[in-house]
Amino acid sequence: MKALHKIFGTALIAMSLNAFAGDCPALSGQLTIGKSEGADFATVTDAVNALKCGGVSGPVTLFLESGTYNERVVLSSIPGVSAFNTVTFESKSGTNTDAVISYTAADATVAMNGVSYVSFENLTIDHKTATYGNCVRVDGKTSNLRFKSVIFEGVESARTGANSSTIYFSSTAPKTNIAFEDCDINNGSNGIYKGGYSSDALDNKTSITGSLFFNQYESALALVNEDAPVITNNVVSTLSTYPGYKGLSLENIANNMIISNNIVTAANGSIGLSMKNCVAQVNSLGQVNNNSIAVGGNGETYGIYLSGSTDNQVLNFNRIKLTLAGGVPAANQAYYKNAGSGNNINMMNNIMYDLNTGGYTILGNSYKDMFNQLPAQSNPALSVSANGIMIEKVTPVR
Repeated sequence: MKALHKIFGTALIAMSLNAFAGDCPALSGQLTIGKSEGADFATVTDAVNALKCGGVSGPVTLFLESGTYNERVVLSSIPGVSAFNTVTFESKSGTNTDAVISYTAADATVAMNGVSYVSFENLTIDHKTATYGNCVRVDGKTSNLRFKSVIFEGVESARTGANSSTIYFSSTAPKTNIAFEDCDINNGSNGIYKGGYSSDALDNKTSITGSLFFNQYESALALVNEDAPVITNNVVSTLSTYPGYKGLSLENIANNMIISNNIVTAANGSIGLSMKNCVAQVNSLGQVNNNSIAVGGNGETYGIYLSGSTDNQVLNFNRIKLTLAGGVPAANQAYYKNAGSGNNINMMNNIMYDLNTGGYTILGNSYKDMFNQLPAQSNPALSVSANGIMIEKVTPVR
């Protein structure tokens, strides 16, 4: 057995026998997990136990040697972590397919509770062959959690509900400063489900950028009770036939959220972008810009759907296309359906197209509540202007 591994093993036994912490050395620097002779820990669980026992005295990077680690990782608060003394789990090769943490039973492959200042980089976290559960489940008060270039392989079953989300943040306590960057998030009922602590104490500083969401059944991304999240440069692709599918689902979002440069493709429909009770400020509008949304199928279909008290939003330079099959359903709209108050909705320079009825290019200055002022998009004779907005009719493709 490796020397450092022996030290930690002895310390952990002592802690277990004497029922108190403090017998483990604090970690710092670069350490290795794997089967090689020079590795410091044989398993990820061994490294996690050392972290929980002795804490950290400086920044720690735990490099995973190439291979599959068949284990469930349970991580709780780490003594000594801070903005300077962070903990990072990372593939030693730098390639995210080389080091795989895999768990095939229910629950979660990586379960975290009360964890802060921890990052996962260039890894694969696998839960694909389980019948339900999560690649990652996060409980308790959490902050400064980062995932970069991680592949998440969630359950492949056609399930709904948060408990089968590929990544699940429970609403048991606040979770702030959570970031996903350049990740591949596959399968699951939801790709990421983040419930938010409460409508009175919103989570904040959530950032999801440059990530691919593939093959989710219920929703690629579902955020509830958030303050000003940033969702940019992501790609959503699914063939889900679930009637209530929503590509991006946002509920009770406050202040200046940014939803930009995302591509959503849901060939079998329902909703590309859903915003319910999303209220920004009059002097700091929410931004929904430069998104490309394509939805289709045989059922009720919407490109962008606003409901509840969704106020003070800018929708600019978005491209929305309906690719409906089997004729035109009675209820479908490319731009949005506002079933609530919808105050101060500003729309400019959007292209909205329906392969069955044609499309409309909306140009000009901002105005309020377009939905209540214009006929439905499915009217093939539409060629009107309102409040200084010019709408150009496009001939449908036959």
